[in-house]
This record gives sequence, C-alpha cells and structure tokens, in this order.
Amino acid sequence: MELFTGVLSAVIAAIVSLIIALISFVTNKNTLRSEREKFERELQRSMTSKLYDLRLEMYPEAIAITDGLRKSQMAAQQAHLSETYFKDIAKKLDEWHSTKAFLLLSRSAVDTLYTLRRVLREKPEMEGQYSKEQLEKIWKAKGAFRSALRSDIQFLYEEETESRDD
Repeated sequence: MELFTGVLSAVIAAIVSLIIALISFVTNKNTLRSEREKFERELQRSMTSKLYDLRLEMYPEAIAITDGLRKSQMAAQQAHLSETYFKDIAKKLDEWHSTKAFLLLSRSAVDTLYTLRRVLREKPEMEGQYSKEQLEKIWKAKGAFRSALRSDIQFLYEEETESRDD
C-alpha cells in the first residue's frame, strides 16, 4: 500500500509539474508574441515618422516647382506660355524626382507625377500657342499631383492619430 501511495504521489506531482510547465509555456509564448507585436508597431511608427519627416523636407520643393502651373500664374504669364516654359517645369520636376524624392512618393503620387510630366511635354495645338483645353489639362494634372502629395502627408498624420487612439 505504501508503494502505491508513493507511486500515486509521484504521478500526481508529475501531472502537476506538467500542467505548470504547460501553463508557463503558453504564458511565455503569449508574452513573446505580445512583445514582438509591440516591437513591430514601434518600428513601424519609427519608420512612418522618418518617412513623414523626409516627405515634409522634399515635398515643398515639388509644390514650388509646380507653382508656375497655377491658373493665376499661367494667366499672368499668358504671353510667355511657350513649349519651353512647360518643358522647363517638366525638367525641374524630373530633376526633383531623380533625388531621394523618388523613394518617398506613394504609388498614386508617382502616377499623377507621370501624368503631369506627360501633359507638360505635349506640343502646343495652335501655332505655338496652347489651347484652353491643353491649359486646363495641365492645371488639372498639377492639381492631382499636389493633391496626391497632400494625401501622402495626410495619410501619415491620420495613421499617427489612429495609433495614439489605440
């Protein structure tokens, strides 16, 4: 009987030890997963912050380059709106895009930049003069590009706001 009691005590102790080990394993696994997720969120936040800072550094230059495409600017330059005028702006955009700005643009901003560059390179329709339709296309392409840049900045701001709410 004493042998049976000893074996039973050993079996109970082994089962309790296994249960405690299992609970410890599950707890540690959950803790590690939680820590990894926290690290990934912090890393993402850090990368987002760096991207935001770089965009704030680079995007104003693109806005300044496209300033000559505002309706008021084009109206003031009406006599000088030549193919060269628009090609110069396209060249400046190309130079800007060939810097680190290339790495910072979102897909939608890149698409709108390509559209803007394409319409800036179109030939004048009427004897060296751009038609109202062409100028409207240029103005709309400029607006879409600037809007995409603002969206890039706004998206980062919204992402930061959401992460603070969590």
